[in-house]
Amino acid sequence: MTTDRRPDKIELDGLDQQLASADDGDVTALTRAVATYETRLSTAHEDGESDRYRSISRAYRERLITVLDDAIQTEGWEILEEFLNAYHPETTDGFPHVTTILQNVTGRYLIRTRLSDGVDAIPAPALAFFSSILDQIEGDGYDFIREALHPYGWGIGHPDHSVADNIHQHASTGLPLVNAMLEHAFYADQHSAIELLEQLINDEAVRQTLPYRSGKISGPRYLLDAPAGAVSEFSPTIPRYWEWQEDLDYEFVLDADVEKRIRDIVTEEGIDGDLPTDWTIADLTL
Repeated sequence: MTTDRRPDKIELDGLDQQLASADDGDVTALTRAVATYETRLSTAHEDGESDRYRSISRAYRERLITVLDDAIQTEGWEILEEFLNAYHPETTDGFPHVTTILQNVTGRYLIRTRLSDGVDAIPAPALAFFSSILDQIEGDGYDFIREALHPYGWGIGHPDHSVADNIHQHASTGLPLVNAMLEHAFYADQHSAIELLEQLINDEAVRQTLPYRSGKISGPRYLLDAPAGAVSEFSPTIPRYWEWQEDLDYEFVLDADVEKRIRDIVTEEGIDGDLPTDWTIADLTL
């Protein structure tokens, strides 16, 4: 008899009940739910059951994120810190299987905290969690972990953790990821973000030609997509399962002085010749 691996048919012993109890505020049940999810994914991975691995993830990740995020909003930073310590990427040879879950809720925590209390209120260990993952990602693969790093940009300007320096450090090896983190940095603090953009485009490591669609594109032109994304009509999809702009009543408005600096970059790089005569910053979207 063939086991039904469809996401809506996957059920893990104990996990459903643990999540139900966690929904009612039982932190111990939440701890067990995360451990169960991690263990079952680890077993599927070790046994080479890729279909079961994907089915478990699809069936439970959104609900687990929701329950964990609710608990963090209720209990505060301390409970999130406990989970980050328990499943920190530095504790294993590879990434724990619950990594994307923790990235998601930590990204939400960064955004909420930044908008409500400012960058100084973000705990440095939350940013260190992201930077540790960033330091370990090399080459291809880890697509979901890579995309979940985008909210790291919300920590730009932190007094005890230099997000800008860490993003800059990875520009030579991962420009697409840098571009995405830079866009989130613009949402957080457009003045710090434009300073980082200016530093990046003057870096020889960024002044490279990249394959793009049917042709090629320069590194500086590629990175101009970051502020363009912030002003565009498209809402960010990371962290997943959360429309944060709507939920937090957030609207990005580009300051006139920042727009001038972006336009100066466009002129200096000779990019304006490829744009409409009356181009706007949104026209820089790739």
